Amino acid sequence: MTAKFNSKPVNKVWWLFGIVLLVNIVQSFSSALLNDEPYYWLYAQYLSWGYFDHPPMIALLIKAGSTLLHGEIGVRLLTSVIGSLTFWLIYKIIEDEAEGPVNFKLAALLLVSSIFLNLYSFLAIPDTPMLFFATLFLYAYRKYLNADTLLNAVALGVVAALLLYSKYHGILVIGFTVLSNPRLVFRKTFYLIIIITTGLYLPHINWQAEHDYPTIRFQFLERANAFSIQHVLSYIGEQAAVTGPVILLLFGMLYRPKNQFQKSLKYNVAGVFLFFLFSSFKDMVNVHWTAIVWPAMLCLAYLYIAELKIYRKPIVGLLIVNLMAVIVLRVNLAMDLFPISNFNDKNPRLMAATLKKESGGYPLVFADTYNDPAYFSFYSHEESFAVNDIWYKKTQYNYLPQLEQKFQHKTVNYVSDGPVSKISRKIIIPHGKTYYLTTVPDFSSFTNLKVDVLDATPFRAGAPGIVRLSIDSKLSFIERKQFKIKGGYLVLTFINNKTGAALYYRYPMPLAIADKAPFNFKFIAPAIKGSYRYLLSVLTQDHIGIGFNSNVYNCRVD
Repeated sequence: MTAKFNSKPVNKVWWLFGIVLLVNIVQSFSSALLNDEPYYWLYAQYLSWGYFDHPPMIALLIKAGSTLLHGEIGVRLLTSVIGSLTFWLIYKIIEDEAEGPVNFKLAALLLVSSIFLNLYSFLAIPDTPMLFFATLFLYAYRKYLNADTLLNAVALGVVAALLLYSKYHGILVIGFTVLSNPRLVFRKTFYLIIIITTGLYLPHINWQAEHDYPTIRFQFLERANAFSIQHVLSYIGEQAAVTGPVILLLFGMLYRPKNQFQKSLKYNVAGVFLFFLFSSFKDMVNVHWTAIVWPAMLCLAYLYIAELKIYRKPIVGLLIVNLMAVIVLRVNLAMDLFPISNFNDKNPRLMAATLKKESGGYPLVFADTYNDPAYFSFYSHEESFAVNDIWYKKTQYNYLPQLEQKFQHKTVNYVSDGPVSKISRKIIIPHGKTYYLTTVPDFSSFTNLKVDVLDATPFRAGAPGIVRLSIDSKLSFIERKQFKIKGGYLVLTFINNKTGAALYYRYPMPLAIADKAPFNFKFIAPAIKGSYRYLLSVLTQDHIGIGFNSNVYNCRVD
């Protein structure tokens, strides 16, 4: 007897997912940590509802993956899975929106030739979950449009919250989606979605409130915003480059939506690119910030190309050129054939081994960086710390008092990009950076001493000014004693936003750090009128840099 078994062929989209996942797993095994991955690995060592510059999703994914597997594969395990699922979801949206059978070769080629989709399908950085949940949001929104059910509304609310927990840029996709369909306000379930999203996001909002909204302050209040045509031209040129040579953005904009969902895709594409174009008039826009809209853009681009009767072959040819570039990039990231700035240019394994050997057993404190200490800690399995001065920026290290505490009053090696004294030693890492090591006895930093500005008089050029302050000290008794022994004092710094020139004012009296009573800091305002920012720093006689002990405040000197 013979038996016949009818087996249903595996959908091609699952083959696409499987191949991408396999490539990502191999990449994760073979590539050292890249870009900001070690920094987010640091996040995972201190799980929290929020971090200085990002929500907590990436930290949770890294922590979960690292619990299952060690090394780079553990860091990237879950991002590789959800990043590969992003390909699957985009394909499914294309399949649902296409008028006929999907041209698998064209759709797959569009996806695998995208540099952003490739990088954010395995890298353990916030953009990877952001891209996944942005695509899942569109997928869930399509279902909600087609069927206004309680289940679809709950699912959309949960996904919207997960998107916001991945990266703040998620608000753009949510906002432009709602803007594309004002009639949503007539759906009762729309308000349920808002309640679910807000309710699930409250722990992060509470974290921001408890820490004085550090992310919002940094992004919108503490940066020196000034128009520069270079920022605008750079944005336009970079976006033209990453969306070419097939001009995916143009195809996405030329496509005429045939339903409400496609209209939302087009609103997202136009809205996000225009939003960041206007943003470039105030500050530099990083090229990858528009990645959140790539799922929508790729869907529209496919629908447009699929309708073309001519020019299909040249487009396919250009996509193949893109794919070749992607292959070269991914092979390079695995084999380090050539360095790419801010990606694989640190030789981290050798850096960690060399600095550990040269440190003489002393712990390391890095200056004005956030990736390098995290790289060192990951590959050396030893804790390190970082301090920054006012010419750099705040990082998550400013919010890790439990880590900072471990380095106080110890002899450390201070790691900087340049020499800070005659005893600084130059350390060259082949195929990496150059560092300087300076041995510092009895190291102390006072990030845990916060200075709050309660009020300030209007600032008149060259005239007396007053800033009313209070101190919130979480220093231990021993730290307060050490601060007094080292001659601790307070400095007010004004920085001209146009010229970058700085004026420093020292508080003339000993700083009573145990006293929370408000006090006045009197000074003579800068003589030159203009836009400034100012901040407070707590220093000691043996200080190396001028750090952050307050928020940064923008002001005008008239």
